Amino acid sequence: MRRGKKILPAVMALTLAAGSITGCSASSAKTETAKESTQSQAETKTAAQSAQAEEASEAAGEREITDMAGRKVVVPDEVETVFSASTVTAIFMYTLAPDKLLGWNYELNDLEKSVILKEYHDLPNFGMGDSINYEAVIAAGPTIAVNVGTINDKMISDCDKLSESLGVPVVAVDGDLAASAEAYRFMGELLGEEEQAEKLASYAEKTFADIEKMEVPEDKKVRIYYGNGEDSLETAPAGSAHGQIIDMVNAVNVADLEMGEGSRVQISAEQLLAWDPDVIVVNGEPKADTSGASAAEAILANPDYASLKAVQNQQVYGTPNAPFSWMDRPMGPNRIVGIRWLSGLIYPEYLNYNVDEEVKEFFDLFYHVQLTDEQLENIYSGAV
Repeated sequence: MRRGKKILPAVMALTLAAGSITGCSASSAKTETAKESTQSQAETKTAAQSAQAEEASEAAGEREITDMAGRKVVVPDEVETVFSASTVTAIFMYTLAPDKLLGWNYELNDLEKSVILKEYHDLPNFGMGDSINYEAVIAAGPTIAVNVGTINDKMISDCDKLSESLGVPVVAVDGDLAASAEAYRFMGELLGEEEQAEKLASYAEKTFADIEKMEVPEDKKVRIYYGNGEDSLETAPAGSAHGQIIDMVNAVNVADLEMGEGSRVQISAEQLLAWDPDVIVVNGEPKADTSGASAAEAILANPDYASLKAVQNQQVYGTPNAPFSWMDRPMGPNRIVGIRWLSGLIYPEYLNYNVDEEVKEFFDLFYHVQLTDEQLENIYSGAV
């Protein structure tokens, strides 16, 4: 009997404990259900808000895009005109959608006008960088602005500041030469110019592919010096953006120098003599109205350079500059044709294409002109 009395309280205790556990489980389940319900309601609300925002955007004729800097930008569905934040942007716009180009960033010179179609000669000059005429741009009423350049924090900040100043969306586009095809396709979708963009992107890709197919033996690689300025002693170091074409065509840039703070490096005549390159390519100085052809002639005629291998072999060339330099300045899609020209100049035996035909196709697709043989020769020689 005593033993039975001891069992009864124990059973009662277990029963109470089980009830307590059951009660806790039920309470916990109710809490979890409530949390799930609240979370579900929040998600539903967020989705509804997103849908409403999207509907409102569509009703307003807008769309959200992600530009090439990774920024979320709301732009109108229809882009009628574009303010170009730089010369490079203006070249992209002229080659892709000239009728949507709001204006240039400087006054076109006669050389540029010799190729650019007449109806675009007198577009307004809005300036660039610190000299942008914001009042004139705002008065012209661009739909959006586009900034093409090196994607970095500074560019992102510049885009945001420009958007605040103009009161219009500003879209960032990657200006790296190797990204030209991607940039054209992105801009084509942005501007509703997909067909033309695909033609330009395909040509760029074909150019890069043709160069990659050129198998130049290591001991046959040409050593190049690329000069800028009135005395041609300002150079783009190996690996720099300004000397990118030299690297792309499998040549050797003799200027193996530290970049420093600027985009190019000033050297001495003694340094050029010490490098003694196989080929010299000079760009001249646009600001001083010095063409590549005249800069090349100056080097060939300078007795101080008479001992240079390139001078003795008459391997000094001026960069064609119509309508823009084919090598550099500005660093835009104008350099794509420079790849064709330079590779043909230094590696004719390794080419798998006709340089003249490719240059003509480039001018037709990008600059909207069909060159005659005479015009092409004049451009090569610097006569235009």
